[in-house]
Amino acid sequence: MKKERSLIYLGFLLLLVFLGISVFTFYQSNKYIEKGYLDSEGSAAENFAVLTASNIHLTDEEVETLKSYSYEEMQHSAENEALYNMMDNDSFASKVDYAYVMVHLDPDEVKYKITEENKDRFNAKIGTNLDIMWLLDVNVDPENQNEEDHQDELERYSYYIKEDAVILGEAPSYTFNASEWGDHICGYSPLYSEEGTYIGAVGVELRTHDYNQYRNGAMWAMGILLLVSTLTLLALFVFLYFKYKKLQYDKIYTDSLTALYNRSYYNNQFIKRMNNSRENEPFFALMIADIDFFKKVNDTFGHEVKDEVLMEMGLLLTEVFGRTRVIRFGGEEFVIGLWVDNTELIRKQLDFLFEKIAGQKFSKQQIDISISLGCSYYETDDLTGWLVSGMLKAADYNLYEVKENGRKDYRIVRYNENEKYQKK
Repeated sequence: MKKERSLIYLGFLLLLVFLGISVFTFYQSNKYIEKGYLDSEGSAAENFAVLTASNIHLTDEEVETLKSYSYEEMQHSAENEALYNMMDNDSFASKVDYAYVMVHLDPDEVKYKITEENKDRFNAKIGTNLDIMWLLDVNVDPENQNEEDHQDELERYSYYIKEDAVILGEAPSYTFNASEWGDHICGYSPLYSEEGTYIGAVGVELRTHDYNQYRNGAMWAMGILLLVSTLTLLALFVFLYFKYKKLQYDKIYTDSLTALYNRSYYNNQFIKRMNNSRENEPFFALMIADIDFFKKVNDTFGHEVKDEVLMEMGLLLTEVFGRTRVIRFGGEEFVIGLWVDNTELIRKQLDFLFEKIAGQKFSKQQIDISISLGCSYYETDDLTGWLVSGMLKAADYNLYEVKENGRKDYRIVRYNENEKYQKK
């Protein structure tokens, strides 16, 4: 019992460890899936930004003119219209939400600072320079366009933060941006004027509406894989557990020589199994058989032949009565229990058994073997420990009577619970 509990605890512990590993794997997979998606989309965003930058042609003078425009004037400028037209094709429009050119203003170019009135809007300290300007700004998605924003001059500005150093650097880059306008992969590419002067960065923001679908699909697949793995492991554990139980059961209740049930089975399982196997038969018969002159077989032919005789006798008994009804009780004794419709059936089966034994040569020495058998029967609906114990005592007494009268026979008597069945 302790070993069985230990096995259950070990299996439960292994299952918990596997579930822990599964959860960790699930979490890490989510991160790698997200990283893989962002890297893939980020590379695409960078390519969009580089392609856009290569098609924007501004002179130094045009840059200065655009800086001097109001937000509304910039929106309606020829340069901004050109950027919008560039975005207005299937290649860009199917993926891009926003395109713009952002510049980092010199201190003498700064027009606005963060004040008491707008500090909540920018979430920064009062007095901070609004030194990031959108030189060009195109909203590609018509659903997100708002004409009222064009009247708000501050809509065109922000302030420089350290992350902008990468965006405004000399190499293409990308970032993931989550804002009130949605989640976007933002690709950036440096932009130079026709004269070769550095202007700023071209930004292209790709919509990520399909990211959740992509991630959910991947996570569903991962979840199903982990679920199948968990169920497989659980099924394997259950299979091994019951196999272990059967091995333990066989080890405890099976005779190693004859492969029949043993005395431990009789003591612990026999009554329950016999009750479960009963259908509508009114009588229960309990028999005990003993191989005649078995000691002489052992003394004459040795242990090997003795074992062969026991195995062959056990096999013969199971052929007649069935394996679940035959028990090697100890030594050369066998116990048989069965339900029958009438007592005449007991006699017919025993006659058949004795005929088979008489017609068989046992072991490689081809010797003749006989048995003596005592049987008691009783009409009952339910076997109990005291009843079976009494019936076994009666069967053993009948066996004794057979031996006293010359052996090689059987005796059947109805069990009488008032009889003491004492041997002389």
